[in-house]
Amino acid sequence: MDTREYTKKQNLVYKGRILTLYNDEVTLADGSESKREYVHHNGGSSVLAVDNEGYVYLVEQFRYPYRENVLEIPAGKVEKGESAYDCAVRELKEEVGLKAKSLEDLGLIYPSPGYTDEPLHIFVAREFEVGENSLDEHELLNVKKILLSDALKMIEDNILRDSKTVVAILRYALSHGIRR
Repeated sequence: MDTREYTKKQNLVYKGRILTLYNDEVTLADGSESKREYVHHNGGSSVLAVDNEGYVYLVEQFRYPYRENVLEIPAGKVEKGESAYDCAVRELKEEVGLKAKSLEDLGLIYPSPGYTDEPLHIFVAREFEVGENSLDEHELLNVKKILLSDALKMIEDNILRDSKTVVAILRYALSHGIRR
């Protein structure tokens, strides 16, 4: 069965600093018409830093939409003209103070395809220099250094709920034959 949809008319609802909201008119494969609300986001990059002792570096920050502190890997919006790789290097340095010597690509995810077109790149840093972070204005966070085995347990216990963090840790563990 053909499930494609075709944009009949794009309707801009809101354009903000980091996202744009549309309420488009679409034609479905069967010829019927519908509407699709979605948030456009240029994309982001995230990075799982794993040191030689098996620790991962997470950041804890208050996430207003959930009204709670969330533990997650460093991440940020890819700036215009910036590569996903360079964004991950920048965010790791800004948020955690780690200067990556190189990154390994762990793939691309779609965090919530039901309402956003955001592509999110995931990388892992295994070699880095430790330094000082340099947070953006109004960015408040705590850096947490957690054993990978403990992070896996936190996923199992539903303590780590951020999708990019869960995917990054599981992909890394699976690709390295690591079990809790």
